[in-house]
Amino acid sequence: MQVSYFETGRYYAPSNLARQWPMPADAYDREAGLRAFRGMVERSRYVEELGFDWVSVSEHHYSPRILTPSLPIAAAYIASHVHNIKIALLGPIVPQSNPVLLAEEMAMLDTMAEGRLIVGMLRGTTNEMLTYDLNPEESRERTDEGMELILHAWKEPQPFGWQGKHFQYRTVSVWPKPLQQPLPPMYALGTSREASDFAARNHIGLGVSFGPFDAMGKVTGYYKDQCARYGWQPDPYQIIYRANILIAETGEKAQQALARYPRQAVFPLKDGVAASLLELDQRNVAGEGRRPANVNRVLPINFCGGPDEIVVQLKQCREQIGAGIVDLSFQTPGSEHPDELTEALELFGKKVLPRIRDI
Repeated sequence: MQVSYFETGRYYAPSNLARQWPMPADAYDREAGLRAFRGMVERSRYVEELGFDWVSVSEHHYSPRILTPSLPIAAAYIASHVHNIKIALLGPIVPQSNPVLLAEEMAMLDTMAEGRLIVGMLRGTTNEMLTYDLNPEESRERTDEGMELILHAWKEPQPFGWQGKHFQYRTVSVWPKPLQQPLPPMYALGTSREASDFAARNHIGLGVSFGPFDAMGKVTGYYKDQCARYGWQPDPYQIIYRANILIAETGEKAQQALARYPRQAVFPLKDGVAASLLELDQRNVAGEGRRPANVNRVLPINFCGGPDEIVVQLKQCREQIGAGIVDLSFQTPGSEHPDELTEALELFGKKVLPRIRDI
């Protein structure tokens, strides 16, 4: 099994923040933001030293929870400070992006990082569509069309036009091309049928996130069935499971930390917006056992315990989901001390990572 560290640009606020989305801009502390980005590089260097396979970043807006609104900038910054670890964009929010510009930026990144780029393309949570005043009901169509356009732009040797429903370009001819041939490792991210169908049809991987093992196993099982229908079979490294992890020296200490983990929305949306957005996010292969659609809510802890317990849980993940790669967000609930995150990374890197390579 391979392991990716999910780097969020963790922002440690100097004082308590209002619990709402979008976060008021005047709550931003410039020194805290500077420390967040310095910490992003320091942690990326450290997980490379510990032997992690990837460091990943994900796009989010208007919130300190994940301080990476521009993935190409975040990834280029990290790539310039590490040497061998792969850089995973998991992922750019395709429906609110310019797909041609995204294709150009990711191709530049792959070249500048000397072929270390991993690409996961994401529809994003429904509230993210409000960032650029887009209709959430169009997000699935815009995602599929945008992903098709990115793949076509990387594969097509000659200039071409694109007249789709949501994106129109008279001429597309992307320079540079990605360094990796024929393409960088690619994934569609999501638990909807459409995400699985797109991944299977285009012979790329699938990424699922945060749900229970059995529910996510239904999604990856459907994906494998669709791949077979298109005449191929994915290997375990074409399935990613993104998850929250809470690791401590012992299981007892981990449970004590879990008791401090938030149970309610971190930054609630105002005026009943959350309820209406949730109605737009019901297409899901996992059925009744799936996690609720995430509209700015606290996500569950998927791995929790001491090193021995985490190893057992990772084996269960491999068996039930079939994931050859886990993308882990390390949680330190109730803590405003960066050292605790470093300690969690060290504990995993030294006490867990060497024991799961043959899973």
